[in-house]
Amino acid sequence: MKWREYINLAGFEVLVQPAIITPHVVGVVAAVLIGSAGVTPGAAAGAATRSPVSDPVSASALRASTPCGVWVVRNALESPAAWRRALEAVVRAGCDRIYLQVSGRWDAWFPSAVFPPPERDPRAPGWEDPAGRAIADAHARGIEVHAWVNALLAWSSPEPPADPAHVFRARPSWFVSDARGRSIRSLDRAALDRAGLVGEGWFLDPARVEVRTELRRFILELALRYPVDGIHLDYIRYPSGWAPPGGEAAVAALVALIRGDLDAVRRDAILSAAVLPLPGEARRSFGQAWDTWLEAGIVDEVLPMVYRGSAAAIVSAVRGWPASIPRERVRVGVRLDRIAPAEYRAAARRLDDLGLAGTALFSHNLLLESAVWRRAGSLDVSSGERRPLCGSGCAGR
Repeated sequence: MKWREYINLAGFEVLVQPAIITPHVVGVVAAVLIGSAGVTPGAAAGAATRSPVSDPVSASALRASTPCGVWVVRNALESPAAWRRALEAVVRAGCDRIYLQVSGRWDAWFPSAVFPPPERDPRAPGWEDPAGRAIADAHARGIEVHAWVNALLAWSSPEPPADPAHVFRARPSWFVSDARGRSIRSLDRAALDRAGLVGEGWFLDPARVEVRTELRRFILELALRYPVDGIHLDYIRYPSGWAPPGGEAAVAALVALIRGDLDAVRRDAILSAAVLPLPGEARRSFGQAWDTWLEAGIVDEVLPMVYRGSAAAIVSAVRGWPASIPRERVRVGVRLDRIAPAEYRAAARRLDDLGLAGTALFSHNLLLESAVWRRAGSLDVSSGERRPLCGSGCAGR
């Protein structure tokens, strides 16, 4: 497939497949670029069911039976050698899907007109487009690629970004505030840690139109430029304890807008989200009502991060979910430094028996760094029968 055509609107170029340049696509892209897209949160719920991914050059037509994916962290794109090691780790594990991190802190690991490059720009002669190269290589190996975007986490390092155009420096008013009106942007790293946000950072406010528009511009750029099999949203929530009254509606509205944009330009792309493992707590503390996202059809799949140390603990957490959650649209996230290979395999078999879509492994780094996991070999525990990506739950969306 050749991707040579451009939509050039308001000075923003998006490389797209010629066949999808229609007046409707141009209109949607133009509307998003000026911040007034005609896609309302409710529009996605009434959309027709999408067909399974059918791009003849994507990995989707070559899927293996293994229901496991791997979160491939952005350091895999630092160099061709780092990427080769990451890809081989995924192949060795026998997984047929990767969640490839193309944006970690409102930056872009490809030539982007929306987000700036990472602090240490990996691009070099022969490696000008790390994400594009990785997508092509993975597809050639029969592996699906879902572009992983940290949606609302903008920064986490103690020192601010060097680039004055980065949102952390250029748009301080876009960040979340607490009930007293104190902006999270006013806190330093030590204060964030004292507030319980260890390992996290500064979050943008999903209720702000400017935040929603800029994120949507970036996701449209991804979806139109690359033949990805899906878009994967991470940190699509408030930081712990900062969700305001009505916060869950703001997050859901953003997810629905992204769903509507994808339906307009790439109906074959799967929309998934990494989510907190307990739906009640996710809603109350983080504004992340992922159970209702599934019900409304604004996401195709969710990946609850059930980071437990045994098969019994993982299965117990899953059994605690409400019966209304469609198990066939859930892939359970597993953290590899907290579980042994034998326990993982036991969990995967039991989750398959419960009707879950599969598992997602965090992360490729742990597959490479852990001697136990390097020796584990293939993690394929499936019977060879693959469930539909959405199941009946996508109908009527």
